[in-house]
Amino acid sequence: MAFSSNIFLVITLLSIASLTLCSAQIQNTNVTLAGVITCPNTSLSSAGTFRVIPQAQVDVVCTSFFIPRVTKSAKTNFVGVYSLSFSQSDISFNNPELCYLNVTLPMNSCTFSPPGGAIRFPILAIRSPFGVVIDYFPGAPTYVRA
Repeated sequence: MAFSSNIFLVITLLSIASLTLCSAQIQNTNVTLAGVITCPNTSLSSAGTFRVIPQAQVDVVCTSFFIPRVTKSAKTNFVGVYSLSFSQSDISFNNPELCYLNVTLPMNSCTFSPPGGAIRFPILAIRSPFGVVIDYFPGAPTYVRA
């Protein structure tokens, strides 16, 4: 009898510990994806300079059943900065890591003109040792026809 009650006690303590660990992993705050949209200057005389692009349309595009759909949008401000916030429900329903950023440049905003006027960035995550998303950031750009 004492042996079975000890097993029950151990199982109960392990259950409480696992629930505590799971609740510690649940994130109640928003996770932000932010960045600056710039136009690379390919001129040798001004190498390494980048002009910011204000009023660029930044969309988070997720594919559902092979159909791309915009789930969040933002426009860059006057210094080219955009910021998108993801709540826990946003992350649960549309995992941003399976989506991408589609940036549409305003006409004549850059000497570089990507095909279709859009630049695509994968969305990457920084995770804690427990696997909780801490932050999102854009990956390397790709240029595709829109």
